[in-house]
Parts: sequence; C-alpha cells; structure tokens
Amino acid sequence: MGTYAYYRMGEGGLIVKKILSFVLVGALALSSVWTPNAQAESKKVDYVALGDSLAAGHTPYGIKVGRGFTDIISEELAKKDLLASFNKDFAMTGETSVGLLETLKRTEVQQALKEAELVTIISGANDFIDEMYNPEDESINTDLATASAMLNKVAGNLTAAIQQVKALNPEADVYLFGYYFPLPHIADNGVKQQLKLAFSFVNSRMAEIAKRENVHFVEIATAFDVNGTAFLENPKDIHPNEAGYQVLADQFLKNYLMPVQAPTNIPKVMWGKTELKIGQIGKVTILQDTYLMKIENDGSLSTIRTLKKGEEYRVYSYKGQQNGLYGLGGSSFVQKNTAIRYETPSKAKLALLQKKN
Repeated sequence: MGTYAYYRMGEGGLIVKKILSFVLVGALALSSVWTPNAQAESKKVDYVALGDSLAAGHTPYGIKVGRGFTDIISEELAKKDLLASFNKDFAMTGETSVGLLETLKRTEVQQALKEAELVTIISGANDFIDEMYNPEDESINTDLATASAMLNKVAGNLTAAIQQVKALNPEADVYLFGYYFPLPHIADNGVKQQLKLAFSFVNSRMAEIAKRENVHFVEIATAFDVNGTAFLENPKDIHPNEAGYQVLADQFLKNYLMPVQAPTNIPKVMWGKTELKIGQIGKVTILQDTYLMKIENDGSLSTIRTLKKGEEYRVYSYKGQQNGLYGLGGSSFVQKNTAIRYETPSKAKLALLQKKN
C-alpha cells in the first residue's frame, strides 16, 4: 500500500499515514440524514458552536483561524435580524470526542448552552489519529478490532455529548455535522472508491445515533465531494478553503427552519430605512463603499465583504480597538472612518420602542 500525507485536524505537524489507515479515520467521518423537527417560535437566536478546528474555521495552510462555516451561519442569521449572539470560543484545535466531553464540564460552556437556541457540533476524527498513529516511528495500527472498538468509543462519546447538551437545555436545536471525504487528491481511483464506501458505512451508523437522540444530522458529503479537490486546495491538509466552508454552511441553511417572528399588529418603529430594535444602540449609514470586517484571534481585521454607499445597518455594540469598531451583529464590524456616519436614536424613537414592547 502507498502512503499519503496530511495535517492533523487543527495542528500544523505533518503526519504520514498508510492509505489503509484512512479507512480507520473514515470510521468517524460524519455525514448526515436530515430529520425534520419543528422549531419553537423565537425572535432571536443565541448560537453556540462546539467541536474541533472545523468549527473554529482553520485554514488549509497552518492553524490560522479564518471565516469558517459557523461564522457564515451566524452572518446569515444576523442578516435576517435573527441573531442575538454567536460564540465559537469553545471550539478547540485538535479536540477529540473525549475533549468535547471535557469542554462540556466547564461552567462557562454550560451557561452558554443553557441560553442557546442553536447548537452545532462537529467532532471526532482526531480520536482515530491519536489512537491509531504512533508519531515516534510513524506507524499505523491497522488492527480492525482496535478500529471497531474506537468507533464504538467515539459513537458513545458523541451520544453522551448530545445527551449532556440536551440535559442542559432540552429546548436547544442541536445539529450534528458530518464530514466530507478528506482525500480527493488520491490518484488511485479504486482505493478512493473503497475509502468512500467506508465513509458511507460509518455515516449510516452516525445517522442512527442522531435519529435516536432526536437531533439533526447535516449531510455535507454529497455537495462537498463533487468539487472536493477545489475545496481542499492543499493536498497535504484536510481543512477546506472558504468556498468549502460555504458548502458546509449552505447544507445547514437549506434545512434550518429560521425562527418565526411572533405576529403583531403594532406598527414598526422606523428609523430611516431600518426598523429600530430592542438592543440596538445606534445605526451606521454608508457614505462611501467600505468594508465589513471580522476580528481575528491576533486582534487584526479581515474583510468579509463590501458595504455599499447608501445602505443602513443597525449597531448593537462598540469596541474601542482599531480606531473604533461598530458591531453590526454576529462577529461582524464596520470600522469608524469618514466613509460612514454613526447616529444614536432620539429619545422620542426610544420612547415609541419601549411603548411597543
């Protein structure tokens, strides 16, 4: 059998593995079967993302965190004015299913989950890497009994994690994400098809767990794998580029039932082009095209997209860093500059809003 190299999920160290080992790693690939579930009415969503580096949004080159699928989901909720908060701080680099259970023991995590309406989980592949790979001699344990025991262990851990989340918050809408096929660059088509079959087998097992625990399972392999080589642009790394993360987000959004706004006959409190909302501290008007930004872990800013002249956006927070940042919801900000005008609502507008609510 040949060899194939890739990076451990969320870590920059290069790992060389035999092709056969990926059958074992594939035993934790999470794909999905959609199981519809009614969602309670809610005006706003507190969103907590749990899992490994894919939840954090690591890039295909090293461990730099970028704009991942959880960020894209939060941005879509914010666009529809349905996002109350977004937290991916608990998504850990290199986290295993055992690590996920440890994360769930933390007080701040439990508190966030108790307040969450939406929880996404993507976890598990690192369990196999840790158990089956010996870094000292780069050898792989290909014993099928060991692999089967590991699958059962991971399945048990994910089941326990889901149950703990539901115990903390029975009303939370929980989505367990699947994994795409991570090795589209393999030249041997026969080997590739065998590995895909192994992934399919384990996907069925994981879908059964999701159904049994009454949570949603998001199927991503079908949409992702058709362009896997493009989304996994670095053949030595299993993290997707931003286009790949977009696919993960799209597969979630196509099945997610957006919260229904409670019907009301009370007139809206309009402020210019937008409706004034509870929690809003002001608004920005775009005077010249400028950038919508996000804050990276090192405090630097990266661009999400361009905001166009004439548009108005609600402001929910303000940060003093980087010359001033106005928070537009989720993890998105616009920088204080001459291209925007910031205003606060008048006392009369605020009085109307309080009366309405």
